[in-house]
Amino acid sequence: MRDQSERTKAMAAWRQGVTAMAGWLPGGAAPRRAGAPLRDLLVLALIAALGSLLAVQAVTLWRLNDRAQERQRILDETRQALLAQTLQSATLSGAVAVGLGDPAIKDLARGLDVPPEVVQLHFAQLRMRLPVLSVHVLNRDGHSMAQDASERFAPGRLQAFLPYFRQAMQGRPSVFAALETGNLTRNLFFVAPVRTSAQADSAVLGVVVLKTDAAALDAALNRNGLTTLLLDPHGVAFSSTRADWRYAMTAPLTQQRIDAARQSGLFGGYFNNGVASALPFADDSSEVRVNGMRHVVDRRALDWHDPEGDWQLVALDNVGALMTWRDRWWVASVSFGLLMLAAAMALLLRRLNEQLRTVQQRHEVLREALHASPLAAVLTDADGRIVWANARYERSSGYPLATLLGQKPSLVASGQTPQATYRDLWSTLMAGQRWEGSLVNRDSSGRLHEEWVQITPLFDESGRRIAIVGWHERRGSVVPRLPAG
Repeated sequence: MRDQSERTKAMAAWRQGVTAMAGWLPGGAAPRRAGAPLRDLLVLALIAALGSLLAVQAVTLWRLNDRAQERQRILDETRQALLAQTLQSATLSGAVAVGLGDPAIKDLARGLDVPPEVVQLHFAQLRMRLPVLSVHVLNRDGHSMAQDASERFAPGRLQAFLPYFRQAMQGRPSVFAALETGNLTRNLFFVAPVRTSAQADSAVLGVVVLKTDAAALDAALNRNGLTTLLLDPHGVAFSSTRADWRYAMTAPLTQQRIDAARQSGLFGGYFNNGVASALPFADDSSEVRVNGMRHVVDRRALDWHDPEGDWQLVALDNVGALMTWRDRWWVASVSFGLLMLAAAMALLLRRLNEQLRTVQQRHEVLREALHASPLAAVLTDADGRIVWANARYERSSGYPLATLLGQKPSLVASGQTPQATYRDLWSTLMAGQRWEGSLVNRDSSGRLHEEWVQITPLFDESGRRIAIVGWHERRGSVVPRLPAG
């Protein structure tokens, strides 16, 4: 009896130790450190704030890239529209055709005596055929041979004509824009060679110049919706969507550049006082600030066969308006909220994973503890079918776990236990209470033995029975009772 009492005390102490160990394991009853939730919240807020700044930057870059592509399209279309009004226009083609096949123009270029009334009638016919304001014919020496009666002879115009006259005498047509001396009217001039025959490679007799209004250039610029300028080879804005920038020069302003623009003769007497206004950008500027707003500067070259060089189509795009502070705040707020939500979900998942790992660790520790138990342990489901047993129970019953799974504990019943004992056992379990008592069981070899058994029902939070756990302590062999009679 003393040995039995000591074994019972030892097993009770083992059960208490397992219970204490389960509560000591990480993720058990131990609370989290104070301040950990606040620290996690601050970390999440910092990460979300940095992410929202990156989101604002990403949206800004996306809008800038999208706007750059749109700006490229607008500039290409505007450049094509300007070429359609100049180098690829019907006016320049008409000037070339006149120089090749108009006998009256050829006679004038040769210096032949043609009656003035005949010349004016012929010029009137040309104005009806071509969208021009006037016609001017020069001989091979650059002397004016004839011009529309409405035109006043202007030596300054001949000065402006000179580079284009020389180029036309070499057989190459061109277009240039210039201001009229005196009234500063802006016009386009189409210059083409007058040849001896209809052959394009025949000798050049002189030059024909057709004049049109330059308003078509302004119309082409105003259609694109950007702040756009047309710069001559000297960097002077001949046309601009901003009237206050017209005839201003790209930075930096130097007296040499101003004198060069004046000496070109293309701007009448505009630069005769030796001063000029400065544009807010240089020839190589890619970005500028205008009225405090950031503008991107983009360019397209226009080849008008100008001997001075290419003209430039320049656009200033107000990209500062693409992402206003209101837009930035909206993007930052939305991205901050989404990132906080995503970060909170990630943190929650991490904690759930940590808890899952902790539960798994506890399960492993408890499973090993149960395997090492000095008691035989068996676990059944709610219907009383075995779902697990430790090694001690396998040795005591003589059945391997593979055989026990799915069976009921009655597999080891010997028939020697009084029926009253079983009635008391089940009535106690059905009442949700633990039962303790002695049973006579039979192992796989048929030997009988007495076991002290403790059986406990397990319930979930709703009070539904989910399992039954039994602890068995084998006490000794039992002699079978012989049948009566």
